Amino acid sequence: MQKRCVLLFLVLCVSLVPYASAAEFQVNFLKKPPSIMYNLFYEKYELDLALKITEVASQSPDGKRKVTGLKVIPENGMQKQDFGATVLARVSSDGTSGKLVFVCRTLHRCMSIRKKISDHPLFIQQAVQFAPFGTQGPIPTQFGAVRSASGPAPVPAEVVFQRHLDNSLSFAQNWHGYVKGFGDPSGNYWMGLEQLLAMTKDRHCQLIYEGVRIDNGKLMRGTFKRFGLHGADENYKLVLEDQEPGGDLWKGTAEYFNAMQFSTFDADNDKYKGECTKEQGHNAGWWYKDCHRLNPNSWITTSPSFCWNWCSAVDVNKIDICIKSTKLSFSCS
Repeated sequence: MQKRCVLLFLVLCVSLVPYASAAEFQVNFLKKPPSIMYNLFYEKYELDLALKITEVASQSPDGKRKVTGLKVIPENGMQKQDFGATVLARVSSDGTSGKLVFVCRTLHRCMSIRKKISDHPLFIQQAVQFAPFGTQGPIPTQFGAVRSASGPAPVPAEVVFQRHLDNSLSFAQNWHGYVKGFGDPSGNYWMGLEQLLAMTKDRHCQLIYEGVRIDNGKLMRGTFKRFGLHGADENYKLVLEDQEPGGDLWKGTAEYFNAMQFSTFDADNDKYKGECTKEQGHNAGWWYKDCHRLNPNSWITTSPSFCWNWCSAVDVNKIDICIKSTKLSFSCS
């Protein structure tokens, strides 16, 4: 079975010390989805591919070798600008892990790069190589060049489209706000129904829900293997099916929310005789039915006694559980 890793053999060429020998490093793409996030320093989006760096050859008498940096070098006639993003590598302080990073001007650009990697598994391995530098013992060292990487690309990315950490940003937004999006991708955030539809349309996507319980700090998780939206003419009707068994959410969650239209305090599209957004949603938008078994966008309370009308979920035993933070993400193939 083909391994999901990249093996990079680094030839150590040290002229600053009397002893020098070949050193072999192994760099693996970790078996985890690459992340897309907003970098506040650059004020741009980033697509990160996680790396593991390991020295597998015997250490020399002059001290342990340590990789402190990886220079990214385009291969096969490519230039860095061909990626449509700034390409760089970051290495951890202990030299054992790192990231291959694409710094994008827009979220769409990062998603395009992710799709290219997914559609062409050898793209990254054929397009770049790394030139490592670091130390041998206490001495700064430029290591030898690395041959092109080989092996399959990492698994598809998870893209966060909702994050609710606290009440510093109100999720009691109107219809226009939920369609266009609001907040900061690195903090409290709603991507926007318009963008969410564009990124999932005509693709096979799954939804991942994560919520932290307020009573014991446990992470609740639920995965739905089919996720998508209908168009604006159907008020972004939700497609939510094939709930993965064994999760922490009520086992009927998918059936309950599937085919529900999105509602806000100024656009009531639920199945309830009243208005779920105002009566049980604390004016936060959601795919309400009558009214909700789960609403990550509602007000976050510090008191479990307010769970039903505030920020709540229902576990497999149909017990109301207060949630102090939530994250919704999706991945598509």
